Formats: sequence, structure tokens, C-alpha cells
Amino acid sequence: MSRRTSAGAAVLIASRLIARCIDFAALLVLARLLSPADFGLVAIAMAVIMVTEAALELSLWQALVRLPLTRAHFDTAFTLALLRALVVVLILFVAAWPLARLYGDDRLIPLIYALALAPAVRGLGSARMIEYVKKLDYRREFVLEFAGKVAAFIVSVSLAWYTGSYWALAAGTIAAPITTVIASYVLAPYRPRLTLRKWRSFAGFLGWSTAAQVVNALNWQMDQLVLGRFVNPIELGRFAMAANLAALPAQVFIARVLSPLMVTFSFIKKDHRRLTLAYQNSAITILAAGLPMMVGISVMSEPLLRLVLGAQWMEAADVLRWLSLAVVPAFFFAPLAPLSMALNRTEIFLRLALLELFFRLPIVLVGAISYGVTGIVVARLATAFVMAASSAVAVRELLGLSLRAQVFSAWRPVVSTLAMALVIIPMEAWLANVRGLPLALGMSGVIFVAVVVYAGTIFILWRLAGCPEGFESKIVGALAHYWRAIVTDRRIWKLVPRDEI
Repeated sequence: MSRRTSAGAAVLIASRLIARCIDFAALLVLARLLSPADFGLVAIAMAVIMVTEAALELSLWQALVRLPLTRAHFDTAFTLALLRALVVVLILFVAAWPLARLYGDDRLIPLIYALALAPAVRGLGSARMIEYVKKLDYRREFVLEFAGKVAAFIVSVSLAWYTGSYWALAAGTIAAPITTVIASYVLAPYRPRLTLRKWRSFAGFLGWSTAAQVVNALNWQMDQLVLGRFVNPIELGRFAMAANLAALPAQVFIARVLSPLMVTFSFIKKDHRRLTLAYQNSAITILAAGLPMMVGISVMSEPLLRLVLGAQWMEAADVLRWLSLAVVPAFFFAPLAPLSMALNRTEIFLRLALLELFFRLPIVLVGAISYGVTGIVVARLATAFVMAASSAVAVRELLGLSLRAQVFSAWRPVVSTLAMALVIIPMEAWLANVRGLPLALGMSGVIFVAVVVYAGTIFILWRLAGCPEGFESKIVGALAHYWRAIVTDRRIWKLVPRDEI
């Protein structure tokens, strides 16, 4: 099970990594063809779209993971998704006019109308894809995401090149889900029929989690919705760009491993000892992968933006520096969501979401009105630590795992990241006035040094700790296995007579 979960997670991470590389490449081109004001305008529209989509999101796929896979369940899931799509479109069409008046920009009306197509289409893929998910086979997911991102890249970059319009961002956003949905029916053929015969089977999965999504939708997009009212589109565009870059590692390493973790936790949920160990190992592994990246982005934010986006985005460097650190606390408790789903304790989602809303909303409003972008950054940092503490309490409630064990079990990645940061911090000043190819080579050197220091430190600490079971032992075991295979192949090659080769 551990190997299958790791393999599934590896496929999903590779899928998301390649997809985000494509997104990143598109971002590099679009950042030079479009202005921060264009990004700011689309950020307001996308915030509205994402709030509406997340608020009306139905946990149909999570429900299908734990339900029998019958034709009636597939058809009911599709019908519910179609009804949800119609409601999303209706709400966005009604909300477009008052939102345009609120933000004082009539361009938002056609923009929201067009972007409404993306959330409407997104949930209508082939329900039979879940058959492969339950087997921890995510190869088709890989193909779907790759196809969608390539389509978005081609459409957005082409339109930006020829028109220089913010519509390029909207077109790419729409092209991705349409391509993904069409490809899903090619990879998992299925002819849906409209029925709600099995709706009661889904009702239990849509209660607490759906209510939590409504609150989380506001939490996720609150910053941009509030900022759009109190700062100009240029400042909002820079903030949105920094927020997108800061979210990249979490989207690659957290979001993509949650699905296989939920499947695995569901299989072993009756064995408390195995479940607790699986949770701890997954949390430490996610932290070990994400923490050095976030700290590295924070330390090198200024040369990173100068290299990838250009001079017009340099004022976002400080925002990126602190937003990257605001993501870090979430890495410590990333597997809480799949754990809660596996144990059918989804009311925890609503409890945490409400806590975040009541804590975050006042400080976001005060911060935005009084200090603009700086106030929002401070609000994010404060909220991150409060929610990390609350998540630790929720894990203790579910598993009986002490707060001390949750925090200090990950000491090796934390210490290794600190060692890495101490080494690369002086390098930022070295790259302060470098441009072009020398800057690219310098950043490559920084990354190489950071990887060597981090990996070397973490494995030294692992050996000093007595080589405990964990992600380090799995990496060492995999490397040893492949080394033995290479050595064996060489020996066989030497034993084969030349005339048989």
C-alpha cells in the first residue's frame, strides 16, 4: 500500500510539476506582453469566479471513492454536476452587473460572463475516471492535466501576442477545462444519462464539506476581493502575481498528494497505529519537500522576479518574500484534509473554515483600509499561524497525537532548511546588480548549492538519529535498489559472449 500510494503520489506530483512548468512558461511570456493592470483586472474577475465555484463545489469525486462504482452512481454524479454548473452560470450572470458597479469597471461584465464557462465545464468530466483513481492509477490524470495546460498555453500566449489584451488570460482559463473534459471521455468512455436515483448516497458526503467550502471560498479569495476595492489595478496585479508564485509549491506538492492519501487512509482507517504512522510520515514528507522551496523563494525573491518577470514586477518582491513564508505553516498539517475525509469527520472542515473567517475578516479589512497590500500580507501571516495551531488541535482530536509530536517530529527538515538558508542568504546580495544570462547562471548556482546543502544536512541528521523509518529510508532504499540493478546489468553484460550481443 505504501508503494502504491507513493507511486500514485509521484505520478500526480510529476503531473502537477509539469503542468505548473507550463503555467510558469506562460506566465513568463504573458508578464512581458501584458501589464500589471491587466493582471489586476482579471484577478478581480477570477476571485469572483473562484469564490462562486468553490462555494458551490460538490465533493462528488470524494464520494465516489467510497461508494460502489455502479452505472446509477456515475449517472447521478454527472447529473448533480450538471445542475451545479447551471447554478454557477446563473449566479455569475446575475452578479456581473453589481460587481462591475462596485469596482467601477464595466469591463468586468463581459469578462465574468466569459469566465463563467470555466467553472461550469470543469465538473462535467467522465465519471468513469474514478475507477482508475480507486486503483491508485493516476496516469490518465497526468494526460488530462497535461492536455489542458498545453491548450491553455497555446491559446493564451497566441492571443496575447496578437492582441496584447487581458482577454488572453481569460481565454487560457477557459481553454484548459474544456480540453480536459473532452479528453476525459476519450480516456474513460462514458455516455452519461440524467438521473438522480442515487442522490441519497451522495447526500451524506455533501453536508459538512459543502458548507465548509462556502466559507473557505470567502477565505481563499478575500484578500483580492478586498484589495480590489481599496488599491489600484496595478498594485492588485502585483499582489496577485506574488500570491500565485508563492502558491506554486503548495499546488504541486500538497494538492496533488491529497487524493492518494485519502484512498490510503480509507484502507487503513480501522488500524489506529498504522493510520497514525501513515499520517506522520506523510506530513513529514510533504514538509521536507515544500519547506526548503518556500524558504528559498522567500530568500531569493528579488533576483527571482528580476529573472523571470522583468523590471515592471520588482515592486512585488517584498510581497513575494513574506507570502512565501505565510504558506509554510500549512505544510506541517497538510494531510489533515484527507485524514478527516477518510474518517468521515468532515465537520472539522466547517469548524476550521469558520474560525479562519472570523479571525481573518476583521484584520483583512483593517489591514487593507489602513495599509493596503502590506496590511493584507500581515493578515496572511497571522492567519497562517492561527490556523496551523487549530489544525494541530484537530489532528490531536482525530488521532490522539500530541502537539509536541506533531511539531517536533519534523525537526530534521526544519534544521536542514535553516542550514540551507544561512548558506544562500549572502548570495542574494551577490546577485543584486546582475542581469541577463549571468543572473540565470547565478540562480542556477544558488539552486545547486541549496539542494546540496539541504540534502546533505538532512541525511547526516538522519544517520545521527539512527536511520529511523521515514522518507529518508525510502529514498536510500530506492537508490540502493537501482544501484544494485545497474551493477547486476553490468555483470550480465560482461558474461554475455560478444557474438550473442
